[in-house]
Amino acid sequence: MYRIVLFAALAVAALPVFAAAQSYAEAKALADRDEASVSKTQSSALLASQGAAIDRIVPACARAMGPAGMPPFVVVVELDAAGKVVATWREGDSDFAVCFEKQLGTRSLFAPPRAPFYTSFEMSMSHPD
Repeated sequence: MYRIVLFAALAVAALPVFAAAQSYAEAKALADRDEASVSKTQSSALLASQGAAIDRIVPACARAMGPAGMPPFVVVVELDAAGKVVATWREGDSDFAVCFEKQLGTRSLFAPPRAPFYTSFEMSMSHPD
């Protein structure tokens, strides 16, 4: 009996991991859908929270950026009802992209109108010549 209960408890505990085990493309499609569905006010709040996150993360990851700049990348995040990042997906493998995703995974953004809520950070920067 103990083993069955333990197995059931482990299976329930693993559910969030399985729910987040979708592909980058699926997560990006959900982000595009969710971002398009919010009101103008909610969109402004989302953009402000993304800007604040970028302002904090970019300097923290700048040392990973090489002399040629940062290759473009995208990080998709899943937010819970409070705006906490609960899952991430990344397209792009630069050191900066990996650092950005890791830093973003510890943050909270705006409280979305529903949960889960997906949004994406599409980043592209380069050094001036």
